[in-house]
Amino acid sequence: MNGNHLHARIFRTTDEWYADVDDELDPQPDNPLWYGIYTTQPAALEAACAHLAALDQAS
Repeated sequence: MNGNHLHARIFRTTDEWYADVDDELDPQPDNPLWYGIYTTQPAALEAACAHLAALDQAS
């Protein structure tokens, strides 16, 4: 377990799915620590989980 307090947000606009990872101090979508744009919800979710796992491995 590490000291990161992050969460992932998956949301959709008209044609695209977005994934972003925010910290607990600034959980706003306008300034994510990381983000990506995807064509499907599962792809966005998988990418966010992979990014969180990579951050966990780095700490």
